[in-house]
Amino acid sequence: MPELAKNIPLKWIIAPLAVVATLVWTAALTVPCDRLHIFILDVGQGDAILIQRGHQQILIDGGPCVRTISLRLGEKMPFWDRRIELLILTHPSADHITGLIEVLRRYNVEKVLTSGQEDESDIYREWRRLIEEGGVERVIAQVGRQITMGPGVQLEVLHPSDTLREGTSPNNASVVLRLTYSNFSLLLTGDIEREAEKYLLAQDVKLISTVLKVAHQGSNTSTTPEFLSEVKPMLAAISVGADNRFGHPHDEVVDRLRRAIGEDRLFLTSEDGTITFITDGEKLWVGVGR
Repeated sequence: MPELAKNIPLKWIIAPLAVVATLVWTAALTVPCDRLHIFILDVGQGDAILIQRGHQQILIDGGPCVRTISLRLGEKMPFWDRRIELLILTHPSADHITGLIEVLRRYNVEKVLTSGQEDESDIYREWRRLIEEGGVERVIAQVGRQITMGPGVQLEVLHPSDTLREGTSPNNASVVLRLTYSNFSLLLTGDIEREAEKYLLAQDVKLISTVLKVAHQGSNTSTTPEFLSEVKPMLAAISVGADNRFGHPHDEVVDRLRRAIGEDRLFLTSEDGTITFITDGEKLWVGVGR
């Protein structure tokens, strides 16, 4: 049984459908193990997802605040580990890219993967400057690209295709990823909206996943009934700020998710803090920060 920090109440073990309670201890958040750790980080109104396996780290987006992402990474990464093997920017909106500025300054980032979208903002220009001055390898996401995190763990790029990369909104050109480890899968949707969901449904890609990271902070522009029906998640997580001015997550999306997966299988960072998924590929442990 993996150990979680004492301040993270562990809710479930799922193996693959049975749900049972368990107890937790302290060490495994800083002592690497072969299990896959996924943290939907509590960064407010934005996205930041940390994936760990052993000493390998992939960070997807950085949230809207440089201070918050530094705090959250400090809680989940060993203090002596300053290396992030891969940094993924799903799209250059401020609530996804801002925190990554501090990450590039404070950590040794080996490679950056982006959607290929450019932006005219000061934040984006600083992002590009830090990458270029740091000599960080930068690659553009291509559908079908496989990223490996040791035996059995694959992160596959599902989106954007060249068709949608140009001539659409930044949200709809977000990088979409599917993480798999044996019987476990996680769909990471960036901020895609109906247009991109419809496009993905028309492609020959596998969307069904154990966990869905809900797109665009639970906006009603995303998570259509048709898309949710194809993904068929057992659990879902929304990265969202408390009392935000956008009204996220929208009630209709929350209701739709709870009808699909159950009342207590939807997690919100605004209520639960950082959401933790740990899996050995067969069992899934779920924890929350508060």
